[in-house]
Order: sequence, then structure tokens, then C-alpha cells
Amino acid sequence: MVLTDFGLARRPFPATPDRFFYYPATTHETALASLLRAVEDDAGFSLLAGDPGTGKTLLCHCLLERLGPNVTSAFLSNSHIPDRLSLLQGILFDFSLPYEDGREQVLRLRLTDYLLKNCSGARRAVLLVDEAQHLSQDLLEELRLLGNLEAGRGKAFQVILAGQEGLMQTLSRPEMTACLQRLAVRARIEPLGIEEGVDYLLHHVRLAGGNPDAIWEEPALEILARGARGVPRLLNQAGHQAMLLAHQAEMSRIDAEAALEALAMLGLETKMEHGEDDEDEETLSVARELTEEESPGVRLFDSPRRA
Repeated sequence: MVLTDFGLARRPFPATPDRFFYYPATTHETALASLLRAVEDDAGFSLLAGDPGTGKTLLCHCLLERLGPNVTSAFLSNSHIPDRLSLLQGILFDFSLPYEDGREQVLRLRLTDYLLKNCSGARRAVLLVDEAQHLSQDLLEELRLLGNLEAGRGKAFQVILAGQEGLMQTLSRPEMTACLQRLAVRARIEPLGIEEGVDYLLHHVRLAGGNPDAIWEEPALEILARGARGVPRLLNQAGHQAMLLAHQAEMSRIDAEAALEALAMLGLETKMEHGEDDEDEETLSVARELTEEESPGVRLFDSPRRA
């Protein structure tokens, strides 16, 4: 019903990472280009860092899509791995190789043989590990040793670790010096600025088949961009919630009040009201004036929804 209300062909703010909706923000495009160059340059180890919700998983999917036909890739999305045996099994499974054997050394030799043969055939093998901050020192050391494999034409195995700040803290320990020194590329993605946050919301609506001008009132866009602090995951949640509220109120466009209520329902309104700069307060004040003009004498979040 929400899609019908706003003339959309599909949900514009998906709950899970979707390459179709990738937004080429400056920080994301820079990181993606750095990682692609790292693969081309035969970098053994690379790092993609970012705070929760900034789009690391989606960027990993986009990277895999752009690696090209001469790259064999594996993607470990669950890094809660208890030991080396489980790590080797996960890598072999994603390379579509037999992984059932319970002997660690057998699996290591099987993977090594595959990687060396793959490299001798002028192909690259790349492993992406998402949420890599959960990897233990022992598992990172296993990946480092695998990353040392060479077959005359260059690296037989390249590893890209995507994770939060905890990963860098682990790698910075004295006992991890050998692993840290092999980080050829350290890319980082940041939250979007206000302008890109607004454009992110417009971008998603366009790709979903909608007309942004017919769906959004301009103040609502800036309110959501500021309230979500430019974090793509929060922008998705806030945009979706604002649409649901507008649908329930039978509104033809999403206004400032719907945007503020959406942030409130996500627990983000306090961050706006006690923000770090005066611009947030100004935006919030203007939005309240707009809603008070339409519903004088009524508190914003207690006011009955209007059609």
C-alpha cells in the first residue's frame, strides 16, 4: 500500500544491503577505488574501516561485483569463527571446494594447492571478511600466512578485512606487528554530509521509480539527513518510517512533522535536540514552526495526524 501511495515500483529503503541502491558518496567511491587498486597491485592485505551502519557490507558487495572475470572471490559475512579449522572450512566452502574433512592440515593443504594452481593460471583469488573485528589474533595470523603464498606471477591469495575500530586496535598490538605491516591499503568510509544525506534519500526514491518532488517536502529531507547523522543505515530506517507515517495519515507528501516523528520513533530526536551545532537547532526550530502553523496550540508529538 505504501508503494501505491507514492507511485513506487519497489521499496526504496531496503532493510538489508542492496547493490541496486548503492549511492556513490564521495567517501565510499574513494574507498572502493582504493580497494580495487589494491587488488590490481597485488596487495596481500587491505583494510576497510567504518563505523556501524556506514555501508561496509554494501561496499564489499559492490567490490565483489567489480572485480572482473579473472578474479576468484570468497566472502565471509559471519566472522564469529571459533578456530582455524572453521576458518579454513568457511573459505573452502565459499570457493566451492570440499570442506567436510575435520583435519586442519588437510584443509590447509587443499586450500593452498587450489590457490597456487589458480594463480599459475593467471587468475587472482580474493577473500573478503566482513565484521572482521570479531576475528581473533590466531585467525588473523592464519590469514597472514595464507596471504604470503606466491606463485611466480604474484600473490596467490589477497585478503580484504572490513570492520569497525576494534579491528585496528587488535592489529595495533605488538604481537600483531607482522600482520599490521602487511596492510598495503587502509581505506575508511565516513557518514555522509548533510547535502549527500539529502541526495541519498532522493537517489533511493528515484531508483525505486518514484518522483522525489512529489513525495518529499524539502524541510523533511534535511531533518532526516541531520537526524540520521549521515549514517546510511539510519537514513534507510528514517526514510522508511517517515513513509509509513505519511501513509497512515493519508498524506500525499512527507512533511517536516512526519520526518520528526519518524526520528522520534527511532530514538533519534534527542540527538537532534541536543546536537553539537546550532544548525541542527535551527532546522528543528523551523520544522516546529511549520507544524505549529498548521496545528496551533498543539504539541508536535501529541497532535492528531492529519490527512
